[in-house]
Order: sequence, then C-alpha cells, then structure tokens
Amino acid sequence: MLSNFKSYKLIKVLWIASFSGLLASCSMRSTQPSVEVQTQKLAETQSKGGYVAGAEIEIDSQREVWNHDHVQLDTMLTMPTAAGNYPLIIYLPSLGEDANAGRIWRETWAKAGYAVFSLQPVLITQALKEIEAMKKLNPELEREEGFEAEDELDQSQSLTEGWFGGKLQRPSRSAQNSELRYLGHEYFAVDNLKQRMQQVFWAYQQLKVRKSSGQFASVDLSKVIIAGYDLGAQTVAGMIGENFDSALPELPEFKPLAAITISPSVNLAKGNVRSRFKAIKLPLLVVTGTEDNDPYAISSASVRASLWEHAAAGSKYLLMLQNAGHQVLAGSEVSARFGAGRRGLSDQEQFGGSQVNHRSRHTNDGLIMGLMGGRERRNAEQGYKQVAAVASVSSAYLDAVVKNDEFARFWLADKANVWLGNTGQVKQR
Repeated sequence: MLSNFKSYKLIKVLWIASFSGLLASCSMRSTQPSVEVQTQKLAETQSKGGYVAGAEIEIDSQREVWNHDHVQLDTMLTMPTAAGNYPLIIYLPSLGEDANAGRIWRETWAKAGYAVFSLQPVLITQALKEIEAMKKLNPELEREEGFEAEDELDQSQSLTEGWFGGKLQRPSRSAQNSELRYLGHEYFAVDNLKQRMQQVFWAYQQLKVRKSSGQFASVDLSKVIIAGYDLGAQTVAGMIGENFDSALPELPEFKPLAAITISPSVNLAKGNVRSRFKAIKLPLLVVTGTEDNDPYAISSASVRASLWEHAAAGSKYLLMLQNAGHQVLAGSEVSARFGAGRRGLSDQEQFGGSQVNHRSRHTNDGLIMGLMGGRERRNAEQGYKQVAAVASVSSAYLDAVVKNDEFARFWLADKANVWLGNTGQVKQR
C-alpha cells in the first residue's frame, strides 16, 4: 500500500512538473511582441540614421491568378492608393514562395512611391509541398528545431501506403536535405530559367494591355525595375545579361532601368565566374550576407558577391551584411517554405527544416520568427538592423537610380556605412 502511495506521489510530481513546463512554454510564447510592436521597432531602427524615402503613403494590394499557356501565375500588385505615375518594380520570389513573399521589401518600396508587381508560377509555389509533408511525418524534426507539432496527420491518410505501396517510413533529415537539393538543381536549371523568363515577359505585356484598358492607370511602364530573391534573383540575372551558355528568351521592348538581386545564385560548377557577368551593364544592387548559404547546395555566401564584382563597372552597388543568413533576406515575417536557410554550423543544423513553423496559429510570432528563425543564433536587435539595412539601402538605390534623387546618392555615398556600423557595408563600383 505504501509502495502504491509513493508511486502515486511520484506520478503526481512528474505531472505537475510537466504541466508547469507547459505553462512556462506558453508564457514564453505569450510574451512574444506583436507584429505591430515589431513593425514599429523596425521603423524606429530605420529612422535612426537609415534612409527614409519621404513621408510614407497609404498602399493597397491586389492579388490575382493569371493563366498563361496552361500555367497558373500567382500575381500581386502593391502600390500607393493615391492617383499618380509610379515606376514599376517586378519582384520575383524564391522557390516555394508565393506572390505574397518578400512583403517587407515590397511594402517598403510601395510606400516609397513605387508600384510593385510580384509574380510566381503556382507550380513553383507548391514545389516544396512533398518535402514539407516529409517533415510533417517526422515530429522529431519539429522538436529538434524548437517548434511544437500543432497539426496531427490526417486520420484518413493511411500510414501503410507510402510511395511504393509499402509501409510509410518517417523520413530522416538527410533524406529531406537530399530531396531539397535535387529540387533546387532542377528548378535552377537553364530550361526552367527560360520558362520563368518567358512568363515574366508575358506578364509584362499583359500589364501593358491592362494599363491601356485603364486597370493599372497609375503604373509607369516606361520605368521598370526587375528584382528577385534566391530563385527569383537567378531569373533577374538571366534577364539582365548573365551568360548561361545557352540562348535565353528575349523581349526587345522590355528594357529595365535597373535591377536588384537579393541572395543571387552563383554556381561555381558552371565556371567562367570572371566572364559570365561582364554583359551586365545596367545599374545593379546586390544584397547578400556573410552567412548567406542556400539550402540547395548550389551557391554559398563566399561567392554571391561575384555578380557585383565582375559585372561591368558603373552604378553597381553591393550591400554585404555581417552574420546575415539566407532567411533574413527573404523579407517575410512568416514564410512557409524551405527557400530560406538558417545560420548554423553544419548543413544538417542549417538546412534541416523549414525556416519557421508555418503551421503556427500564433500570429504574434511575426518578425521574430521570420527574421530570427526558431533557433538562429542571433539577437533581435541585430535582426532588426539587418532588415532595416536592406530596406534603407534598396530604397536609396531605387531613388538614386530611378528618380535621380541627389539626397539618395549622398546618403549611399556618405551616410550609409556610418549608419550601418558593424551591421554591414555598402560598396560601389
């Protein structure tokens, strides 16, 4: 009887300890600053010496799915609500991201007086679904990343089906890495690049048609800037002159004034690093970080600046952020894809899972989750400064190149590096 009583007390103590841990976990989550608070913090960081493009103006977004050659294209146009004539930025997201990706960058530019048109084929948006499903089947990976598994497997799904009709095995982290790298090499291949370029050209022509009908009256199609992140940055590089040893699609009427590549892909296996960027002559801003390693094992932080270094000199800017990883450059509070990696010491630590817990219903995760990730070893202040740096430098670059703004040029030349301090450095050639 005494033994049973002791067992009961032990169970009770363990239950209380477990419950207390759960409360502590909930308490930690509840203290996460709201999106509004974090957005304000980001604005304050940028205002203390960063580039602020005049008074912010109200913006609005319009999202549609366009159909081209049996392919669905997810599109979003974000621009000022007031009537005007706004230069057009075409923004191309990463592998696994939709047209709403890069929201921080897109809204920053829109508030600075630009119309930002985001474009992504739905197939590319859904490209990583299988890998996400693999992670869903392995709760251990969720716990390793510091996330709580919120959704259980659909009870109607048979765990005995699998890909080959056998028992469904929980995938290992290495299996996910292998699958991700395979998909990455597939989508970064030249044939896929050509398809994406053709889709951008078609969308540009559609914008012209719709503008003539009055739908996009405030979009200035005579001033076009092409921008992209990760996979989108590769598309940008192809459109502005990178040599891929293959004939790429052309549209003579598409003549962008400038380009922005955020975390550009530089594949050393292709060779000719010194020569393949020489044809890039238009103004260019390259944004990367000292830990900007992608999850596809294609490019790495050490080589991304090659695009800036070997492009034809003249109006070429580089923003190099210290200790900034791939994820920070996505410009999204919460992203549901593997398109942004984590800072870590090994490939397994860095690219073992999705960049945030995209199934979380806690909207207060906001910027902290998007910028820091679940276990990234960086402090919040540094993260805010890094994001503010991208927003400031890219806005100043746009105003300097597109609007011929003297103050923007002065800030880039004389003020940017003073404000950045240890966060990063702006170079020009």
